[in-house]
Amino acid sequence: MTIARPVTRRTDPVSGDSDSLVGLWKSLWRPLSAAGLATAALLLLAGCGPAAATSETVTIELNRLEDVQGGCRLSYVLTNGLPVSVEALALEVVLFDTDGRVDRFLLFKARPLPVAKTRVQQFEIGDTACGAIGRVLLNDVTDCAGEGLSPGSCLAAIRTQSRADVPFVSTLSPDGDTATGEEAGDAAPKAE
Repeated sequence: MTIARPVTRRTDPVSGDSDSLVGLWKSLWRPLSAAGLATAALLLLAGCGPAAATSETVTIELNRLEDVQGGCRLSYVLTNGLPVSVEALALEVVLFDTDGRVDRFLLFKARPLPVAKTRVQQFEIGDTACGAIGRVLLNDVTDCAGEGLSPGSCLAAIRTQSRADVPFVSTLSPDGDTATGEEAGDAAPKAE
């Protein structure tokens, strides 16, 4: 046998109506102080920083792969669509071979990127032929500096694309895979 318990009703202290949704709403919010409401508002706004809007992105395009003596030169086009300058940006990139196996981890350090600026930057990868690269993955953002920016917010704001014959994907893109397990090596940027 099931024992039924009586349902307690909340009574609205303003209207005296026990079924008032407004009364229930007020009774739930009344314990929050002004400081509590301010804290709740700040927490809600925390996700609305410079990189929160979908149109506010940093686009990184793998534009070209070019065989050079002893390696491969990757040319990237970076465009800052954020409302703030990106003062520092370091990208952990993973190269996959044509069989889909991880070849190496690299750390690309980009130059500062002012608001609405498009910049081309080149990186040379030694001991690798461009034809041996099957895919490039943006694995993580290890540094991102600028007003209100963090590595996490920058990673969320970055959109990858490729004009090269090699796909350039992100861990946040539908076809991106997260690669882990090796330490990042450094790739020195080539002067423009």
